[in-house]
Amino acid sequence: MKLRAVLPTAALLTIVSFSGGVAAAESQSAAPAAQPAPAAAAQDITKEQAIEMALKAHPGKVTKAYEDTKKGKKTWEVKIDGADGKKWEVYYEIKTGQLIAEEGK
Repeated sequence: MKLRAVLPTAALLTIVSFSGGVAAAESQSAAPAAQPAPAAAAQDITKEQAIEMALKAHPGKVTKAYEDTKKGKKTWEVKIDGADGKKWEVYYEIKTGQLIAEEGK
C-alpha cells in the first residue's frame, strides 16, 4: 500500500517540478528581451577622428597630432594653428572621444 501512495506523489512532484522549470525557463528567456540592449562598447577613436573633431571646434591647420596623457587619461593631442590667430591644443580621450581639455594661446 505504501508503494501506491508514493507513486502518485512522485508523479505529482515530477509534474510540478517540470512545469516550474518551464515557467522559470520562460521567465529567463523573457527577461533579457524586456531589458534594453546594453549600449555597444565604446571603441577607441582614431587619430583621424580626433583631428576631425578638433578642426570642427577650431578651424585652421593641424601642425601635430599624437598620443599624450592629460588629466591622467590617455588622449589624442591635436595642435592647430587656428584661423582665429590662436594656437590651439585640443585633447580627446582615446577610449571615449570625450573632450578632456582645450587650450588656446
